[in-house]
Amino acid sequence: MNALSYISVTILIVSILMLGCASSQTSTDLNQQGMESENNEQMTDTDIADNELLLISNLSDTYTSNNNLIPEEYAKIKKEQEAEVDLTKGYRIQIYSGQNVFDADTIASQFRAWSDTTISGYQAETYTFFKTPYYRVHVGDFHNKELALTFSKLVKRFIRDAWVVYDTVDPFLVPSDTTKIMLQEF
Repeated sequence: MNALSYISVTILIVSILMLGCASSQTSTDLNQQGMESENNEQMTDTDIADNELLLISNLSDTYTSNNNLIPEEYAKIKKEQEAEVDLTKGYRIQIYSGQNVFDADTIASQFRAWSDTTISGYQAETYTFFKTPYYRVHVGDFHNKELALTFSKLVKRFIRDAWVVYDTVDPFLVPSDTTKIMLQEF
C-alpha cells in the first residue's frame, strides 16, 4: 500500500506541473493575441521577416545612392593616426639561465657590484625570476634595441654569455635616448 500511494502521489504532482506549464503557455499566447488584436494586425513570423528585409533593402539603396563627395580642401588634409605604443615592451640583457637559485642570486649581486664600479651613465636594475625549468637573471630596461646591444657589449666584459632578449620592461627605468653609457675612467 505504501508503494502504491507513493506512485499515485508522484503521478499527481507530475500532472499538476504539466497542467501548470500548459496553462501558463496558453495565457502567454492569449496575451500576445490580445495585443495583436488591439493593433488590428496579425502578422506571422515570415511576414515580419519579409518586412524587415524590405526595410533593410530600402535603407541600403538609400545610402548607396547618396553621393558624399569630400571637398578638395579637406581631401588634402591627411590625418595621421597615432600608433599606440606599449611602453612595457622592450629589451633586457640576460646574464644567467640555470637551475640553481643560489647561482642566480650570486650572479645578480656580483653584476650589481661590478656595474656600480665599472659602468657610468646608466645604473641597470637586475631581475631574478623563475621560468620553468630555469632561473634567469636579466639586467637593464631598454626600448631601443641598439642601445640594449651597446649595453650588452659592456656587460660581455664581465659575463661573456650575455645576450639581448625581448622582455617586459619597467618604463620608468628606461634610459633616455641621449644617455651615454660607457665604462668609467679611473
